[in-house]
Amino acid sequence: MRKGIVLISALLMSLFVSTNALGQAFDPWVYENPEKEIYAIEQSWSETPLKVGNDFPKAMIRNFAKAFCSQYQKYAPNVAMTLYLKNPGNNNVEKDNYFMEDDPRNGFMKCNMPGQFDYLTEMCYWKRANGHSLVGVLLQMGHEGEGVDDDSALLFYDYNPSTRTMTPDMKVYQTVKDILAKHMGTPTFNLPKEGKDISVHYIEFIQTDENDFKWEQNTLKWGNDTFQEIKGETGYY
Repeated sequence: MRKGIVLISALLMSLFVSTNALGQAFDPWVYENPEKEIYAIEQSWSETPLKVGNDFPKAMIRNFAKAFCSQYQKYAPNVAMTLYLKNPGNNNVEKDNYFMEDDPRNGFMKCNMPGQFDYLTEMCYWKRANGHSLVGVLLQMGHEGEGVDDDSALLFYDYNPSTRTMTPDMKVYQTVKDILAKHMGTPTFNLPKEGKDISVHYIEFIQTDENDFKWEQNTLKWGNDTFQEIKGETGYY
């Protein structure tokens, strides 16, 4: 009898933990410091190749997203995206605490957590000439009502289909970092949902021309520098 009571208690505890974890996953306020988590991921991601499953044979972006997001579960958009991928639904899913864009046709996924910090995870990929893929991951945070994202990490992986492994592509990552470091201001990004280029905007500047990272000849290339400083007070200095 005692053994049966113990088993029932263990089962109830298991159900409680699962329900509690699922409930917390959709509450952005449980994850109080997204800026800290973005920083922590960027400091450690280069040490961890990721194995990629084949749960979605016709939607590789979902496989990439599952591999990355399940590895970094202290950042709320990653948790929501992982749970969503257990049973993907409509292309655009709106919940109380997150908005999901799921576009396998264009190789794009995004999970946005609106609220005080308005933070997100975006992912896309490009096909390389050697049969590999370059996977882009954007983690970005802003402030509700201002429309400004001021903390971000832009990461890149090389995906080898023979080994089904995403390996941190430090060459691309460092090249992008070095280019951006030459410019004053705070860069914000949008990964391509349509097209192939990464759009780059600066909070402190008006862009008179496109200054995107353009996908040309199987690599990302930086456009010309044509920024005009915003005159007057903007509040983002």
